[in-house]
Amino acid sequence: MRNFQKNTINMKKIYFSAFFLFSFLIGMTSNADKNTSPTELKKEFTGTLKYVEYTPFDTTYYTVYVTKGNIRVDSFKNRNTKGEADKVLIYNLEDNLILAIKPSSQIYKSINAEESQESKINGCEIILNKDNYKYINNYKCIQYRIKNKLDNTDITYWVPEEDFPFYYEMVSMKHSMQPVYKYFFMLPNYQVAFPMQTVERTLLREEKSSYKVIEMVESADLSTGLFTVPKGYQLLND
Repeated sequence: MRNFQKNTINMKKIYFSAFFLFSFLIGMTSNADKNTSPTELKKEFTGTLKYVEYTPFDTTYYTVYVTKGNIRVDSFKNRNTKGEADKVLIYNLEDNLILAIKPSSQIYKSINAEESQESKINGCEIILNKDNYKYINNYKCIQYRIKNKLDNTDITYWVPEEDFPFYYEMVSMKHSMQPVYKYFFMLPNYQVAFPMQTVERTLLREEKSSYKVIEMVESADLSTGLFTVPKGYQLLND
């Protein structure tokens, strides 16, 4: 009984620590006309991504599976991303549902998500430097920076010119909002943006965290089983 209570507490922490974000990660994209609707700009991506998150205290590796309507994020505390994940988040974008799974305990929790508020943040300075770019995973990525003196924050986003709206669909589902996610909504055309690399610093340029996509492979034949809870797993209720 004591172990079950411990597992329950750990499960409640799962969706506060994940990535993503992909963390996998954060960024902003697009050379598109501001008057063009997100639907017209959409480029559906299906496939697998890998990214790594660094903080002064920890390093986390992520494998992300993307199909239309579903995203799965596996997180690992070591470089061996072919073994069993420490944590799994499955995003059902159509039903606004998140499944938080802990494979080692064979337990999971179902979370009814809400859309995050895309409110503006006071004190922001947005800097776009199209002359400053680099190639990440064969994509030309433009530098965007957001500085906020009130928040002691300076975030650099490296954004590909192509549109990948799946990322916005994921982070717009309500979850623990780290600064890199919160400031994402301040960037232009965030509805179709996808971060290839993000670095968060203080105004004194001390690095707080960074995310970088290290592999990106398109694939149209991902198994549907990736986006369901394995048989035998126990549902945790509030």
